Amino acid sequence: MKNLPQIIIEENLEQEVNIFLSFLNHPYYPQKRNSILKVFPELKSLLEKSKNDKTTIRNFVVNFYKKHEADIESILLKSQLFLKKNGKMALQKLAETMEYQWPKPITCIAIPTILPFSPFGNNVFYFSILKQIDNKKPNKDILYIAIHEISHFIFFDLLKKNEKRNKLQFPKDAMNYLKEALTAALLNQRVFLNLFELEEDVGNPEIRDLFIKINGKTKTTRDFVQELYIQRVKKEKKLFEIFLDELINIFISIAPALSRKRLIWNRYGRTLFEKPKILAQYRKPISTK
Repeated sequence: MKNLPQIIIEENLEQEVNIFLSFLNHPYYPQKRNSILKVFPELKSLLEKSKNDKTTIRNFVVNFYKKHEADIESILLKSQLFLKKNGKMALQKLAETMEYQWPKPITCIAIPTILPFSPFGNNVFYFSILKQIDNKKPNKDILYIAIHEISHFIFFDLLKKNEKRNKLQFPKDAMNYLKEALTAALLNQRVFLNLFELEEDVGNPEIRDLFIKINGKTKTTRDFVQELYIQRVKKEKKLFEIFLDELINIFISIAPALSRKRLIWNRYGRTLFEKPKILAQYRKPISTK
């Protein structure tokens, strides 16, 4: 297969500082601030006394990297070796699964981060090394994160073509839920589970308790997408593009309900799982037509 992306790991402390600052004040992901300050309580204390957040964050990040320099060097070396050994095959399987051909050679930049999550954008993705620093375990997460994020890049390209073809605009909340459910469904295929040494890919936390009711049956969004993929693409031999068009239409039809779910998630984030009544509200299935 031609034009498989090249994945290059690049350390960039200035980008690290900027991404920290962005997610500490992100309007669409307000719970990310809580997530960051939960794992770095000392940063919370520093920010409370700070007169310049960017300077405070830069000093914190630089000091953290200096303190864990040896561990980080080891993690990045192992990550590079793992990517070199398995990256091409994983990208080829992803392209085959999504029936996608890159129109030209591209380079995806993988930037290590100590954030407790892995953001992405414009052929750049961050991969969290925080667990590896804490647990001192070999880093195999890099390939999983790379394929997860690159599947999003492919999704956005296919979505752009769908919107142009059908002259529609996909609502943001519905798009983000579909993006995560689709990736979890695709990476839950056995070929990827074996590669990543996983028993199951349940997807990001916001979709694990997001249920859809269709034809009288209640399913998680991941299971619904996975079953539809198997039915349309594997059994009926339809093009992935046609399967995706059907999915987009379904998620557009329930977009208002998905936006209401997003309001709940944005307010509570992972603390939702500690609030049974609110969680029950979030878990209430969305009925589809």
